[in-house]
Amino acid sequence: MKFGLIGAGAIGAIRASALERSKSCSLTAVHDLDEARARSLAPSATFHSTVEALIESPDVEAVLISTPPQFHEALAVAAAKAGKHALVEKPMAATPDACEQMIKAAKAAGTLLTVGYNQRYFPALKVVRDAVMSGDIGRLSHVRAYAGHGGLGEFKAPWMYDQAVMGGGALMDNGTHIVDLVRYIVGDPTEVFGQALHRVWGLDVEDEAMALLKSEDGVAASIEASWDEWKGYRFHIEAYGDRGMAKAYYAPMFATVIRMDKPGGSKSVERKFYPESIIREKFRGWQSTVIQAFVEEFDDFAAAAAGQQGSGRIAMGADGMRAVQIAHAVYDSSRTGSQVKLAPLP
Repeated sequence: MKFGLIGAGAIGAIRASALERSKSCSLTAVHDLDEARARSLAPSATFHSTVEALIESPDVEAVLISTPPQFHEALAVAAAKAGKHALVEKPMAATPDACEQMIKAAKAAGTLLTVGYNQRYFPALKVVRDAVMSGDIGRLSHVRAYAGHGGLGEFKAPWMYDQAVMGGGALMDNGTHIVDLVRYIVGDPTEVFGQALHRVWGLDVEDEAMALLKSEDGVAASIEASWDEWKGYRFHIEAYGDRGMAKAYYAPMFATVIRMDKPGGSKSVERKFYPESIIREKFRGWQSTVIQAFVEEFDDFAAAAAGQQGSGRIAMGADGMRAVQIAHAVYDSSRTGSQVKLAPLP
């Protein structure tokens, strides 16, 4: 699969590194407003001075959109109209309406549209999801998820916490991953209740968000996204069933699965550590773990574009839209103090 990359910033650079390692995909074209940066990032790819030229290029089969979210809709729609597949970074867009237009365009064109929820490919997350799906921990009861970092010092540019660009704060930033992962594990929620707080950084977007979600079959999930995690980046997700639990944690990455023969019965504990990940990150940074996840995601993208199943982990356009809808439902709930019901996905 030949990719054209739009956006040669920090994530674009990591994507380019992943494409260098991919056996199923390659980087053939690049565009960025900073020509020197784009050429330096991908010296073997063709530089296009406009996004239109890149999208129309016969050497591009799929467009990789690594721009600020405010541009995602226009670029994804243009790619679909040109008959090109698209992979869009998270969050899919700033608003649910923009996401819906992207999905409609891809559906009309018969092209593939996916969203970059690469944490689905983290080894520890695979353990949790597989434990739930296999019935290893019994009937699922509830899920707890958390993602936090230290806030504004983590951002490279002001647009990353700009309401007009991102559509929100912590919940649309680091929180969007756990929103997606909860859906990925629990299934689609039907009810949302939440609070979005603005007590730390004095911004017009939330620096802390907490939400309760409930699925149609009664599984509950709690989500917390934070920009005041003073200990540094933390992420974990825990799934509880009537015969055990499964937990993923990062960083460092590890997983735990507890299995019981009955509720409260005798149990076995399995712990999974990933020393190769810890050592790799020590010398190559956290980016090395993301690159590995991106490579797997690209393999799934190529498979899906060819009409094949792949690993089944890739996030589709509908998944990206639902994550944005849930975030905005939390904002609505916080304003009104009321629970928000989600309409079924089309």
